[in-house]
Amino acid sequence: MSDLSLQRLRRLLLLIPVAARAARNGRGLSLARAVEACGARSEAQVREDIAAVQSVWVDPSGAEEAIDLYVEDDEVQVTYAHHFGTPPSFSVAEGAVLLSALGPFEQGGGRPVKEAIRKLRKAVPDFLREETDRLAKGLDLGERPPEPWAPSLEQAIAQRRETTLEYRAVADAEIGKRVVEPRLLFQRGGAWYLAAWNVEKQAEHLYRLDRVVSVELGARVFGAHRGPPVARYLKKGLYFESGAEVDVALRFTGLSAALAKARQAGRVEADGAVVVKTRVTPGNFLVGQVLGYGGEATIDGPKEAMELLEKQTRELLRIYCKG
Repeated sequence: MSDLSLQRLRRLLLLIPVAARAARNGRGLSLARAVEACGARSEAQVREDIAAVQSVWVDPSGAEEAIDLYVEDDEVQVTYAHHFGTPPSFSVAEGAVLLSALGPFEQGGGRPVKEAIRKLRKAVPDFLREETDRLAKGLDLGERPPEPWAPSLEQAIAQRRETTLEYRAVADAEIGKRVVEPRLLFQRGGAWYLAAWNVEKQAEHLYRLDRVVSVELGARVFGAHRGPPVARYLKKGLYFESGAEVDVALRFTGLSAALAKARQAGRVEADGAVVVKTRVTPGNFLVGQVLGYGGEATIDGPKEAMELLEKQTRELLRIYCKG
């Protein structure tokens, strides 16, 4: 994580509780008081910090933002989906992110930070502590997009310059040119993506950076970004609702049942299995999710989703278990 990112994170960690305390008293936090509370250089820097936190992802399965921090009438306002006094249950991954974010401040952050880290670690069940520590140590919240194309693309985004990509749509495919209006670089599932408006197709597309062959900045400067809201790309995953979603019941057994119980609210059955409901479009994404648990997960309904899993499993057996 860069020094700049650490400084911004520190200011936000100092600012949010002060703003929350003002909100509990029915008022906002003045920008002047915000500068004093978080040690910012100016009111403009406070505004920049708050603009940065606006991109915090929203869980696609939830209806509320985790936190809403904004400036209104020259006052900092903050609201939460959950109050500090009644915190939500965190998954292993979410707990690991919190531990990773607090880690750089453990030495110089004083007693409040150390106490928060201690309580987070204490809240993790014994059988999940090794996994949580491994995840927390492996996270780099300030990871930079990979070279060599990131600097040019960041420049194009900042200057709103039309850009020509030489791009390989899939592995080993023929290289083609794409004229785009770059919008956002972000990381998901270990890969970096560029969200950009394809000028020819008049639609926004995602381009994997590891499939970009060359980047050439053009002379044309474009206006306002076109396409869906940026928040669409700042969620946990790249799954977007299509309108064909249904409620699917996933049944977990063995160690996967314990993990499902810790991560999500589910129904515990008499044999120890845990049934969790999720809203998703039945397809390869769902089948891959179930098969990824190595036989400790299956679909408990609806019928069409169960039949899909059975059909896909038979096809995989046919392909990989010949003879």
